[in-house]
Amino acid sequence: MTHRLRFEDQGFLARAPVRQACTRDLHTPADLLFEQLAARPRDWPRWLGFARECQYQGAPPFGVGTTRRLRVAGGLRFHEAVIAWDPGERFAYRIEETNVPGITALMEEWRLTPLSRTVTRVRWTMAADGSRPVRLLMRAGRSRVDKTFGKAMRRLDRMPRSY
Repeated sequence: MTHRLRFEDQGFLARAPVRQACTRDLHTPADLLFEQLAARPRDWPRWLGFARECQYQGAPPFGVGTTRRLRVAGGLRFHEAVIAWDPGERFAYRIEETNVPGITALMEEWRLTPLSRTVTRVRWTMAADGSRPVRLLMRAGRSRVDKTFGKAMRRLDRMPRSY
């Protein structure tokens, strides 16, 4: 069954009842990281271990307003809308529908900060709301999410440097 999530503006990233941010420095230029994160969703399963399929709906060019489908391990599905597309700097999306019960709002943001020509700080933020059990589960899983993020960033950092 598909659940329509509550609409939230980008301010939700700062005011959500459940927030988690993870940061890692990668030895990849920001423009190439943005390419992997935003412009090449079909490659997400190569670096995000639990992703099975990720694709934009419709034809390019992609950007704010584009919708995307993500399918992950366990049969979980998400229908997302891109809400920020700032090449080399920021990529964010709001989850509009999911088959995961109990989630009422969910948003993710990727921020890229160049530290040098070849090193970029990646900061991923998840903002969520849901039923009390879902909020408790999300809070309890923070260390696992951080560990999963670290593994994904190591894989992403090993991706080819040019496209």
